[in-house]
Amino acid sequence: MKLTRIRNLDLRKKSVKRSASYAAAKPPTMSNGWNPSNASVNTIIAASTDTMRARIRQLVRDFPYFARAVNVLVDYIVGEGIGFQSKIQRPNGELNEKLIQQTEDSLNFWADQADFSGNLHYYEMMRLAKRQDSETGEFILIKRWENDPKRYLPLCYQMVEPEWLTDMGARLSSRHHSIEQGIEYDTRTGKAIAYHFSDPDSYGPPIRVEAEHVIHKFDTLRPGQRRGVSPFAPGVLVADDLASMMDAEISATQAAAKWVAIIKRMAPPPELGQYSLGQQPHAPQHNQDTEPPGERIDYLENSIIEYLRPGEDVELKANPRPSGNFPPFVRMVLCMFAVVSDVPYELISGDYSGLSYATLRAIRNDFASLLRPKIKRHIRHFCDPTILPFFQTAVVCERLRFPVFFANPLPWIRREWQPPGQESVDPLREVKSRIDEVNTRLRSPQEVIRARGRDPETVVKETAQFFKICEKHKVLPKDASTALANNPAAVEKQD
Repeated sequence: MKLTRIRNLDLRKKSVKRSASYAAAKPPTMSNGWNPSNASVNTIIAASTDTMRARIRQLVRDFPYFARAVNVLVDYIVGEGIGFQSKIQRPNGELNEKLIQQTEDSLNFWADQADFSGNLHYYEMMRLAKRQDSETGEFILIKRWENDPKRYLPLCYQMVEPEWLTDMGARLSSRHHSIEQGIEYDTRTGKAIAYHFSDPDSYGPPIRVEAEHVIHKFDTLRPGQRRGVSPFAPGVLVADDLASMMDAEISATQAAAKWVAIIKRMAPPPELGQYSLGQQPHAPQHNQDTEPPGERIDYLENSIIEYLRPGEDVELKANPRPSGNFPPFVRMVLCMFAVVSDVPYELISGDYSGLSYATLRAIRNDFASLLRPKIKRHIRHFCDPTILPFFQTAVVCERLRFPVFFANPLPWIRREWQPPGQESVDPLREVKSRIDEVNTRLRSPQEVIRARGRDPETVVKETAQFFKICEKHKVLPKDASTALANNPAAVEKQD
């Protein structure tokens, strides 16, 4: 019994020793000197944001795959614009089409003047905000009021870059406030009180703007985070290595392509009697000016025969560039960047080789799942905060007449945002499956139409107008068969 107890005690000691720490927490000597900082999120962002932002912007400017990833996110999340659709209802719950039309017309008229500079449409500002969010991790809009009688509404927005926020020269308005990265906070609550802006190119004193007049949004990754971080940050070093390797490979390929041949010359034998006994012969020195005339080979061209001097030989150089390992390496790095950016490898690279219908559908479904939360966040961060002041200003200026709006604005601001949709990979198969889902009540027709980026009400109206035109001209459209076996378009068998 004593022996058993001792053995059990020894086992317990060994198990405690074996599980004393996680492998990820090994000392630096066991992990190649890896000792990262564990400071607060705002300290890390403040120390890294300038360099990180500059590198990402440089990659977006010069590295094609970074630029492609940004364009894909902007096009698939915003597209031509996340469309506003008013949903004002009557007391019986039906849509009030008259007020809906008035509201949407008023918004569309103001959208042309939404930009403070007058250069951008409201939907173009929406795209620019998403581009800023991708490159810098945040976007900033300042509410402005221009009392110009030519304007439809005095409300407009000025878009500024994150670099405009500054601590230099900023003054606190209260002893309970602090300024971090250009944002003034209440130290007791952590709430943003004001923003301090200064044009980096003018070197002027900062301008203090109350927080209620600023829309500053970013993806919050840690509690208490006050500035945004680009989602491309984890891929910066990998992308820079790939860009450097591509430049080196292209330069080496160009150099190898130019160096096509080497001319070997036979040294003439020494003449007898030229050297005394015991003297080591030396190769005679030839003067280039005294060489016999002949054709020199400087360039090799197609279908040209060059004549060589006696004793000369030409050795053609092989060009092994690019290396056979280069394409797999590029693909591996782009796959890593696709994971970072949430953009499929096929969309970043433009490489669709070897893909089947099932693979394309899986890629499209995964991408759609990744896009949904990003679209919702852009609606909450840009669309809703910018459209609510429009309603308030339009009611005050009597462009919209909504009774007791400020007492209860909810019935008048009821709305939907229509993001861009995605076309079918195989329309024949997908249309058939959608029809079956609608017939079996698994999906609504509205859901199917919205998935294509269209407004269901608009589609119904357009369809009704189409049939009226057909009746007027006595042209009756025919129903097409959706059966794969009977449709000549079904060139590929179903997986």
